[in-house]
Amino acid sequence: MAFLRDVQRLFERTYGREAGVDLEACVVGPRRCAELASRSQADHPEMSDWARFFYYVEDANLRLALFYADEMIETLEARDPRRGLSESNVLPLLVFTEEASHALHTTFAFGEGGPARVAEEEFLTELELMARIDAYLLLRHLVRALARPFGDSDLAWVRHQALTRWDVSYDDPDLAERYRGAARLAIAFVDRLEAARPHRRLAELRAFRALPMAKKRASV
Repeated sequence: MAFLRDVQRLFERTYGREAGVDLEACVVGPRRCAELASRSQADHPEMSDWARFFYYVEDANLRLALFYADEMIETLEARDPRRGLSESNVLPLLVFTEEASHALHTTFAFGEGGPARVAEEEFLTELELMARIDAYLLLRHLVRALARPFGDSDLAWVRHQALTRWDVSYDDPDLAERYRGAARLAIAFVDRLEAARPHRRLAELRAFRALPMAKKRASV
């Protein structure tokens, strides 16, 4: 998937880090996805049918897997978000981006702190927070490239789509709080980022990513 490669490279440049793995090589099919899902059902009681991310540590090595449903990929191929964005392709784009973000930030964290870092109690919440921010950043990047000029209404559409629209209800209260808490923090950080001077935004983003979850929460 060329788009996955492009997304990976964009975020590696954004955060000034390399994943050390080709995410395209981590994409698995439905059978392998089902095998991995059966192992992690207790930890992920309500998983999307569109896309899933799995990781585990084996012999001190990080193992990753990404699954994208055929219909979602077909939608993005038929309506390439780099050429146009609308209600027909924005949700698949956001879901696609969030799972890729999970994979990238897991590799970043593992590279910095090893197995203990990705086993931290709040690591999954941290992944959700960064995925919301990354979805916003990518959608903003694409809309800015398409819109001439990029105005307040475009920014409001990006914010709505990436941060406030997809408030999904979950039966599991812990899962619901993880997603809602991550969304609240993402909104607060994005507001801070947009208020910063343009030449400071990249440094702000990179500094925020490097913080442990408790300090991320305290900083916004």
